[in-house]
Amino acid sequence: MVTSCLKFGGKRGRRGEGPGGRDYVVPIFNGECQKCGHCKSEKTNLCEKFRVNPFRSTMRSDGKCRFWTKDGQPVYHFLNTSTFSEYTVLDSACAVKIDANAPLEKMTLLSCGVSTGLGAVWNTANVSAGETVAVFGLGAVGLAVSFLPSHDFTL
Repeated sequence: MVTSCLKFGGKRGRRGEGPGGRDYVVPIFNGECQKCGHCKSEKTNLCEKFRVNPFRSTMRSDGKCRFWTKDGQPVYHFLNTSTFSEYTVLDSACAVKIDANAPLEKMTLLSCGVSTGLGAVWNTANVSAGETVAVFGLGAVGLAVSFLPSHDFTL
């Protein structure tokens, strides 16, 4: 299944076209096949098939582009999602279904900034409860990191 995300960037809802109809989804550039050793691991989610490769510029499923210029030149994909565009097409492994009633302007943060900040603390820096960290910058990633100490999350 290939999912198309309409109007990414918090301006409008994203709807995925799949076998079950339309769903609200957020794109993730580190997709998950749910089958490889990495996806099944509790230590990492860097999927063997869909992990980010900045040098791959086509769809993983068939190695082709989905967008073309008016002159017929290919517009290559970026980080599995191409979410810098108004419309995009991505593999279903790179889309996470969300509740249709969820506030879309907030859900867009989950697909990148919040997950990156949480992942950096939990998986990369291995920060433990009670440790002190320095946060440089308070964009979505920094805010997600600074949010952690005030909440009791089960790791």
